[in-house]
Amino acid sequence: MDKKETRDPAFVHDITLAVPKEKAALEIKKNRVIRALYIIGGTVSMGLAILGIVVPGLPTTPFALLSAFLYAKSSRKLYNRLLNNRILGPRIRNYQRRQGITRKGKVGVILFMTAMVLFSSFVVIQNLSIRVAILSLGLVGLVVVWFFVPTARDEQAEE
Repeated sequence: MDKKETRDPAFVHDITLAVPKEKAALEIKKNRVIRALYIIGGTVSMGLAILGIVVPGLPTTPFALLSAFLYAKSSRKLYNRLLNNRILGPRIRNYQRRQGITRKGKVGVILFMTAMVLFSSFVVIQNLSIRVAILSLGLVGLVVVWFFVPTARDEQAEE
């Protein structure tokens, strides 16, 4: 390559570097304040995920996935504890392995969410404005799950 090629912007090439997923996912932030904020966010999200196990209609897996992401950026120890948790760990590993939720899984989530929203709206809640708010948020949740959550292929279809 001569000197003209190195200076001419027409000869600039994009260089991409392949980084293994494990290394990219566990990129721990160096700044202590940022790490502390990630840990706090991950802990709050984990609390909501645990609450979602017992509270009908409150999603568990999205909060657990958010916790995994935040812990991966802040603490290897917390991240590994979460992945090794017997209740939430398999859900997170399954999502990571498949890079999303299968259509069958999405249908199950939507059916359960719809049942809980309808039950809450028409059996538990008597106030019309709160009922409309719950129904509206349920509709937003349905759209988010179906259109924005990544769809993974079913493992049986891959074989």
